[in-house]
Amino acid sequence: MLFYRKYGDSKNKPIVVLHGVLGLSDNWDYFGKRFAELGFYVIIPDMRNHGQSPRYETFNYKVMARDVRQVLEYEHITKCYVIGHSMGGKIAMTLAFRNPELVERLEVLDISPRQFDHPLEHVGFIDAMGKVDLRHVKRRGDVEEQLAKYNFEKRILLFLMKNLSYSHEHGFRWKPYLKAIYKNIGEIGKGLENQGIYEGPTLFIRGGQSDYIMEKDLPVMKEQLPNYQLVTLENSGHWIHVDDPKGFMEATERFLMGKSS
Repeated sequence: MLFYRKYGDSKNKPIVVLHGVLGLSDNWDYFGKRFAELGFYVIIPDMRNHGQSPRYETFNYKVMARDVRQVLEYEHITKCYVIGHSMGGKIAMTLAFRNPELVERLEVLDISPRQFDHPLEHVGFIDAMGKVDLRHVKRRGDVEEQLAKYNFEKRILLFLMKNLSYSHEHGFRWKPYLKAIYKNIGEIGKGLENQGIYEGPTLFIRGGQSDYIMEKDLPVMKEQLPNYQLVTLENSGHWIHVDDPKGFMEATERFLMGKSS
């Protein structure tokens, strides 16, 4: 079963938060605590092949939605709110399409149901991480220096470095199972068209500086998620919660509390 973090009282309304490719439950610690302060029970898993969760060769939306359902069953949760960013957003939509009775409210961050018509930028991230020679690394700074030559933005570099772990037994290693993620990256780019319909309340939040939700996506979103609303954070890129945490939190709180935008 997936590793997951818990925040708040288990008697409260549950929220499940699903991270994107190369993300971690730990990246959502701040918001997990904020949601708990609002009176929710928050569950944030590491998805398969990420963080402290098990490694598998199979990596697609169907099995990852099943992984989440298994966590919910273990926690005896029969209905919850689900928030997903990027890949996590497609996992959340897949869960809602396949098990609509489990999802009371759905929030999707900067991703649409469509298939990507260009390679995921994460291919470059995974490629760079895979080329780091961890056998000869003595300190974290050595890894950062090797990644720096790819000229990633500072926030991307920090994001990738959060996936580095160290132990006396194994030395430095990457937390994600890069081989399986890279091999199945095409699965992550696949669309969810014709995968189902979810009629519950749905909020899409897109970044104004991102092209992951475009005008051409709106008819498909309306067809598959007819009860959706769309909020745009104009100064945000793809990493909504990082670029505009205040805007993200305000829009999310309104939605979670059932208030109109």
